[in-house]
Amino acid sequence: MQQKTNQFMSHFSLRAIIISIVLLTTIISLILSSFYLQKYVVQNEYKHAKDKMSTIAKIFATDEQVKNALIQDKVSKDIQELSLEVAKISNMDFIVVLDKDLIRLSHPNPDVIGQPFSDLDDARQALNGESHFSQKKGVLGDGIRFFVPVKDDNNQIIGVICAGITLNTLQGEIHNLQAKIALLLLIGLFVGIIGALISSSTIKRILLGLEPQDISRLVQENKWINDEINEGIIAVNDKKEITLINQAAHSLLSSIDSSFELTMHQKIDERLFVACFHHCFETQSKQTDQELLLHTTTLIATTSPITVNNIFNGAVITFRDQSEMSQLIHTLSGSQQYIEALRAQTHEFMNKTHVIMGLIEQKKYDLVQDYIQQISQDYQKEVGYVTELIHSPIIAGFILGKINEAQEQNVVLTLNPKSFLPDLELDATVHQVIQIVGNLLDNAIDATKEETIKNVNLLITYEMEGSILIIEVIDSGCGIQTADVDQLFQKGFSTKGMGRGYGLHAIYRIVNEHGGLIDITNNEDTGATFYIELPLTQKGGQNERSNN
Repeated sequence: MQQKTNQFMSHFSLRAIIISIVLLTTIISLILSSFYLQKYVVQNEYKHAKDKMSTIAKIFATDEQVKNALIQDKVSKDIQELSLEVAKISNMDFIVVLDKDLIRLSHPNPDVIGQPFSDLDDARQALNGESHFSQKKGVLGDGIRFFVPVKDDNNQIIGVICAGITLNTLQGEIHNLQAKIALLLLIGLFVGIIGALISSSTIKRILLGLEPQDISRLVQENKWINDEINEGIIAVNDKKEITLINQAAHSLLSSIDSSFELTMHQKIDERLFVACFHHCFETQSKQTDQELLLHTTTLIATTSPITVNNIFNGAVITFRDQSEMSQLIHTLSGSQQYIEALRAQTHEFMNKTHVIMGLIEQKKYDLVQDYIQQISQDYQKEVGYVTELIHSPIIAGFILGKINEAQEQNVVLTLNPKSFLPDLELDATVHQVIQIVGNLLDNAIDATKEETIKNVNLLITYEMEGSILIIEVIDSGCGIQTADVDQLFQKGFSTKGMGRGYGLHAIYRIVNEHGGLIDITNNEDTGATFYIELPLTQKGGQNERSNN
């Protein structure tokens, strides 16, 4: 339901939504107000009319001129004129003077003067000494009237005064009031429209012209991007409250010290503030690639002030573990593998070049020729063996470089004769294969170079049926401790000291991406075997890892 509502609202601009909400609220308020005022006006007008009728009738009943006319019991021109004048002044439709026989002595219609009242029963109630209202149809039409008895000086009833207003007159006054109310409501609606336009423009300007769906999308994208960034990000306002922190910052700082308080909209831990933000708050200037020491961990950080309308509003810092950055540059990128392989080949080439140059300087050209032939034969034998099994030129060249590198460390690196790799179009995968082979061989060489027997055996083969690349590295080292097996592929774990433990993690990540298999086995005699199956056509699976 919420999603459908959001989709529907996305078709309208922020200005249209604000104007619609304000107008809808204003119209509903005006409609409700109009109903209330309508009822109030009608009730109040009826009450006002009755109060006016009763007041005028009671005052008129005490007039001496009226009493004298009723005592003399005769029609008087003065009474007629007086009743018409009072009715006009008080906005009454009629004031009728009745004698005790209920004969009209005055009336707006002169033709009915001297005639009995139209509703004798209604008027007769006043002869009993009681004043009362009634709504009946008379000579002038439907109306509301008030009857009050007229008493002489002896408190004897000598007549009746009837004052009233016709319903037509009353409705006319009500309509006039309703018209005024309607005009006020229209003015209120117009003010609401102006207010809606001003409010929408102001809010739109504050939100930098963004629509609601744009703001929602930007917030979600910002959170997703921040959490995907490998660098830690923390932003604080001028009150030292955390306004932004991504997952990388949480993970790294928690690993350094679990007591650090990292809660949104709460003040940052004073230790972190002093280490990360104090200088920026003091100078309000940007610091790039500074080294920050938190306990025993060195961070590479960039701190920048946050200004809004040229007013300092806080600071933001991006940081990363220095050792991780170094490893990313070398180990994780795979460049270290290429560099070491090329360095070994270059070193061997330079040694042989120096021998040739020395023989030439001694003018021993026959020995030069023999030496070059021997080098050529050895090279053809070695290169031919590798290229016969490994048909991918890049990987074959890389293995040759690793063989030379191992020789420099007095380690015998042998390519298993069962190896076979066709010249596949591996594209970006060739780089990952080199990362896997390079890291496994580096670990194997490190494990064996201090041993008496220094052998490393490499097997690379490709199963055509399942498109699976199989890599197996067997070394004659000391093997793997059982307690270390479960942590072996964890990022940063290493038995070789600080700043290591990234190579096997990179292997695990690559194999995991391809949905492959890693198997670790300690050999019966000495050393360990790493076995990897890497599907080259399958990606996104969850790898399996086993150990014996």
